[in-house]
Amino acid sequence: MPHKFKRVTIMFLVMLFMVGSITAIMTIANLEDSQRFLNVWLNAFLFTFLVLIPTGGCVYIILSKLINHWCSAWSAVQKNLLQGLLMAIAMESIMAATLTLKSGVYESLTHFFILFFNSLLYALPVGITLSLIMTLVVKPKLEQFNESTAQHVI
Repeated sequence: MPHKFKRVTIMFLVMLFMVGSITAIMTIANLEDSQRFLNVWLNAFLFTFLVLIPTGGCVYIILSKLINHWCSAWSAVQKNLLQGLLMAIAMESIMAATLTLKSGVYESLTHFFILFFNSLLYALPVGITLSLIMTLVVKPKLEQFNESTAQHVI
């Protein structure tokens, strides 16, 4: 199996897991009695996977450049920790707002913010944990994998 395909497959599976688990938590946090979990979750999952993952990629690239520019004296671990935390907060906030808007079950602006913060606070610990695992474990392993494949090509 080509190395690039392995890398893409690993990232795809990791993203599926992350999106699936976080949208499930947010769905459970805001599920109304009249709503069916599978319908609401599947809608949220598909929207998040198709729309917000590319957005997350852009946010990741921008954050990476900003952190490398403004925190150039920091170690790689420190930069990765900061990037993991910021990515989790940014993406969880975007997901919570989007999924709360899409659910359409809020009756007022106050109710919207209650649902938004409810889903954000339920999912944020999981999002931070997964993001830190990504930036501290998966990212270095992928970079190491890329370096080893580059040496084999040369």
